[in-house]
Amino acid sequence: MTFQRGMIRWYRKESRKNLPWRKTRDPYRIWISEAMLQQTQVATVIPYYERFLVRFPTVHSLSKAPLTDVLDTWSGLGYYSRAKNLHVCAQTIVRDHGGSLPAEVDSLLKLPGIGRYTAGAIASIAFDRPAPILDGNVQRVLCRYLGIREDPRQPEIQRRLWKLAEQLVPAKNPGDFNQAMMELGALLCTPREPQCGRCPLSPDCLARRKGWQDSIPPPRRTAARKKLSYPCAVLRKGDSVLIARRPIATLLPGLWEFPGGELRPREPFLAGLRRHLADRLGIVPKNPKPCAATTQILSHRELELRAFSCTWSGKLAQPRWYMEMKWVPLRHLDKVPFTAGMAELARLLRKESAG
Repeated sequence: MTFQRGMIRWYRKESRKNLPWRKTRDPYRIWISEAMLQQTQVATVIPYYERFLVRFPTVHSLSKAPLTDVLDTWSGLGYYSRAKNLHVCAQTIVRDHGGSLPAEVDSLLKLPGIGRYTAGAIASIAFDRPAPILDGNVQRVLCRYLGIREDPRQPEIQRRLWKLAEQLVPAKNPGDFNQAMMELGALLCTPREPQCGRCPLSPDCLARRKGWQDSIPPPRRTAARKKLSYPCAVLRKGDSVLIARRPIATLLPGLWEFPGGELRPREPFLAGLRRHLADRLGIVPKNPKPCAATTQILSHRELELRAFSCTWSGKLAQPRWYMEMKWVPLRHLDKVPFTAGMAELARLLRKESAG
């Protein structure tokens, strides 16, 4: 168990102890942090984590909140299916587990939105169960240490790595060990320019001895992002503009936007704008003029956003597609939980108005 003891000693001496989720053993708070940290930088997560727990301090408060409130609080963090899963999972925990997260991995895995990694993290960190974890940081550490040059995303290699993680996690202090493996990957055994001279595993690391650090793991082949175009309307009433909340069962669910929609292939921007405003608001745009544009990068999409200032004919009735609509003063748009691209359009509009 020298490997495990060395990792735990290193973690207790060198880890980032000021991270807010490191100061608690509360299963709820650990669960929230793990949900936010997947594929997201620590520095980005911290303010969202703190705001989320102020708004939803317990699993009961999260379960009782409207989903739109949860999505609004999550707004800007991305991966909105995670927020939806948190909400559904909280309701399941209250209904089936008396408001307490279960301690065992098998029970955690039955909860909606909790996968093998998150279950292992909660069980080991919050409940001191010897449960393995395997995230991108841990798999990179293991692949380099053992000289595994195959793509770790291959199912066969994933099974091998999970088995290794299960064999390595100690019965004593499993949470510290698992966090040590993640921390080592985040701070020293980084994807590029790993700091092998400071690594506690360096003397026995096969990649270090062979000079394979830069080729393990092999680079991922990324698919080209699908390019989409999205015209939207800036409709004014005095100093206010109309915004609309997207339906829950869509991409970027429950967030606010300037009303519009995605273009069909080869459809002109203004034709698409007219079609969507007729379908979704029941109005006809008049005198549309370009007023702002930006590009939003999503995980698998590149979204070209163009805003058009326009008047309209017809009566604004209840939305036909959106959940709700409201008029917001232009100066207050920075308080609205927009999608990232729409937030940039709002910033440009406020800047133009101020100038």
